[in-house]
Amino acid sequence: MDRAPLGMGIVLLLLGLGIGALMLLMPEGLNPNWPMGMALLAPGAFVLAGLHMVGSGLGYPRFSGVMLALIAVALWVIVNWAAFFTTQHGCVATVSFGGVSIFGWRPSEEDCRMSLQMLVGSFDGLLIVLILVAAWRRLRRPRDDSPSGAAARHRPRG
Repeated sequence: MDRAPLGMGIVLLLLGLGIGALMLLMPEGLNPNWPMGMALLAPGAFVLAGLHMVGSGLGYPRFSGVMLALIAVALWVIVNWAAFFTTQHGCVATVSFGGVSIFGWRPSEEDCRMSLQMLVGSFDGLLIVLILVAAWRRLRRPRDDSPSGAAARHRPRG
């Protein structure tokens, strides 16, 4: 048992639960374009991160892996909702060199929306291609159905 991830996991878990509770108790300051379920995904990601850290600290790698996958899905849903289903997109375009801003401007809301949707849509397309390639490779992998092959798959490594 590793105590460092356990402590951090408990902090993240409490932080996510606290922020979620505050959002439910005082929803006045939330963006009205976001349904409460979508807004709660953000503190939910903190809760999942806390569970991941606790699972990691207690030595449950499979549980930790599932929590990481759920965090990725939650963040993916939040980004896609922001890009495709909200109405307000404010952005600032900046030209910089070496980390120093040379000049900036405020594009129109339509330009902001289009560029965000193109960026997120491209990322979604890449993600779908990667998932399809992984599924295709898994289906094409030869299976060893012999009793020794099955035992080798389930034997702990080490």
